[in-house]
Amino acid sequence: MRVERVNNIRYEYCSKKMFQLLRQHPSWSIFIIATGTIAASEVIWLAYKSICKWIRWRKAQVHEVLMFNELGFECMQEHRKSSENGRLYYCQNKHCAQANIDRIIEQLNKAKYSIDLAMYSVYSVEMTRALKNALLRKVVVRIIVTLQRGDKTNYLLVDLIHHGAHLRNQNSNYFMHHKFCVIDGQERVNYLWSLKKRNYGPETTYSVLINGSLNWTDTGIGVNWENVVITSHPKMTNVFQSEFDRMWKVFSTNTRK
Repeated sequence: MRVERVNNIRYEYCSKKMFQLLRQHPSWSIFIIATGTIAASEVIWLAYKSICKWIRWRKAQVHEVLMFNELGFECMQEHRKSSENGRLYYCQNKHCAQANIDRIIEQLNKAKYSIDLAMYSVYSVEMTRALKNALLRKVVVRIIVTLQRGDKTNYLLVDLIHHGAHLRNQNSNYFMHHKFCVIDGQERVNYLWSLKKRNYGPETTYSVLINGSLNWTDTGIGVNWENVVITSHPKMTNVFQSEFDRMWKVFSTNTRK
């Protein structure tokens, strides 16, 4: 109790001295108030930035599974008929295969820096259109596919190459049977940004992985039983990005641009 009393006396004494000093020197009062205001505004601004960053991160998180099955086949045909006739088809089917495709394209449309696609077969008009749109936004697109000697020319891929896509295929008798896509992989973004040789970092982006059994073909999308996982989990995106980079080097002798 005695120690507390002594401390209280000291606190009161220091407070009185400080207020006396401020009254005798008004300029110091202004300086202290201004400094406190600036410090408080800085704290508020940092808190605001942190909250905005968290909100952007939260919105960018995606973890979902898309299932293609017989429940979505019929409406898929209706979607295609409507598209051919220039009409919109309002579908109420929760298993709709077209809705699943739209979710994949939505992720491709969000790419800011890079799209790395390892796909056994690519014959989807919608998917390649989304890749071409990404190229038009100056997104760097790399594609690894399985091309066998004697295969017919894939004009969709030729068109992508014409618009700047980089293409490689396996240089062995074994199949490259992957079906995955990494959007804005962190390692890839860092590398692309380093080529710009700027003193500041790239705009904040979040990696997304699209992986599953689905080949990006119009024939497979509407009639096969397939699965696709879309996730922004950093560990998974990093693993797939590293494997894509490794394969890109392995298949470097089969380069098309």
